[in-house]
Parts: sequence; C-alpha cells; structure tokens
Amino acid sequence: MDQHGKLVLIGGAEKRSGKMTVLRRTVEINYAKTVVVIPTASSYPRSMGDSYYYTFRDLGAKDIHVFDIRSKEEANNQKYLEKIASADLIFFTGGDQAKLVNVIKHTKLFARIKKRWMDGATIAGTSAGAAGACDPLIYDGDKKGFSKGVTKTGEGFGLIKNITIDTHFTERNRIYRLSQFLLSGKSHRGIGLAENTGVIISPDHTMEVIGSGMVTLINSKRATFSNYNMIDNFKPVSANGLNFGFLHSGAVFNLQYWTIDREKSGFESIFDPVYSNARVN
Repeated sequence: MDQHGKLVLIGGAEKRSGKMTVLRRTVEINYAKTVVVIPTASSYPRSMGDSYYYTFRDLGAKDIHVFDIRSKEEANNQKYLEKIASADLIFFTGGDQAKLVNVIKHTKLFARIKKRWMDGATIAGTSAGAAGACDPLIYDGDKKGFSKGVTKTGEGFGLIKNITIDTHFTERNRIYRLSQFLLSGKSHRGIGLAENTGVIISPDHTMEVIGSGMVTLINSKRATFSNYNMIDNFKPVSANGLNFGFLHSGAVFNLQYWTIDREKSGFESIFDPVYSNARVN
C-alpha cells in the first residue's frame, strides 16, 4: 500500500456558505488547523485566495496562508517553502489547470508539497485544482467534445496516475470530451466530477464520493469499436462498448480493481451475486 495523505478532488462550484458539506469533510479528514491556499490557476488569484481564506476560517482553520504565486521563480521562494512544512491541508483553487501545473510543477515548492503529502497532509483541489492532480490532464473541447483533436492534453501533477479527471462534468456536458480523449489511448480510465461533488482518495486506492451530485466513471479499455485512429482531426468520433458507471454520495469505489466496494458503500444486500464480483480491468 502507498503511504501518503488523502487526496480530495472536487468538481467545482462547491458550497462556500451554509453547511459547506464538501469543504467541511475536506477539513475534517485530519482536522486541519493550518491551511495553504494556492490560487495560481485563477485569473483573479488575489480575490480567489481571499474568498477561500474566509471560508476555511469559518470552517475552523486557525492558520491560513494564501500563496499568490504567478511564476516558477516565486514558487521557489523560501518563505513559501517554510510555510508549507506545517500545512495540514494544501488546497488548489479553480481556473486554468494547464497554467497551474506549468507554474507549480518542477519547483522546490511542489517537491515540498509532495513531501507533506507523504507525511500525511491532505492535498485538495477544486475544478482546475482537481483536473491538474492527474496525469495526463485535459482541457478545452467543451462545445465539440466528440470531434477528434479538439480536447487538448498536457502534463499533470501525477498525484493520481493513469486516470484522467474532468470537472463541472454534468453541468457542462463533458462526457463527450472525456470519452473521446480516453479513446485516444493516452489514458483509458476517467472520472467526471459534478459540481459541489468530490471524491476522497485514500492510500489504499479506495475513493469515497461526497457532495450533492454524481460521479461518472468511464473505462475505454474494452471498447468494442472506435474509429479514432482512422479519422482526421476535427472529424466526429464513433465508438461502442465503453464502460460507464455512476456513483452518488457515500459510495466507495476501488480504483485499483475499478469496482464498487459493496461492503463499504452499504450496497451488499442489493447486488445480484452473479454480477457482484465482476471486475473491469
């Protein structure tokens, strides 16, 4: 089993007032008192950082630092490296995931962030902050998502490997862009996160769903047909046999075996034993 803290990925637009169920659960994982907010992905990082500062203060954090980092040079600043050493929760905001990874990855700060994670801190991200956690990541292609080549890809943080994360999934109808990207073969498994919905990924590769929306699972490895490699860019993709799944709050999913953990999800009694042990690898 890998040894590190938990990873929280949120589909965006999580509630920052009222019950704040998703962010409250994120804080409660290790009862975070020291929180670092990194709004680098945002086009308005100062106001974004301020918003989360007050949100985490309302959730009980005592020591909150906003890292308004806009370049790799700033990410190597000693003041940030010192503050990350005591962080219980490191939170990446929304915005542009490609920009976020380009600025933060391959810096001393990112090395320190990973070390804190290995030591038990929680890493969390919403929208772009969640999409950037995987490797490879995707962006663009919303309006013509099932046309070959319109979805762009790049290097991600690699905190979760061989699985691609997409956000605002239900609300922005992104099932098409994630599906065609998986048919490219650059990744075979995808997770689509609805807004105000997140997943808590543990070191044992189990994933718990939290929040008010659905999580969509897509696996293209056993697709029975795809014309992806037969057509030119911008032509429509045809495919059959992709594997889909849908999870609501409270469901627990095993990422290693790509199957629902029935016992942890409380689903034991409703599953037909003929299908209960099926795995999609």
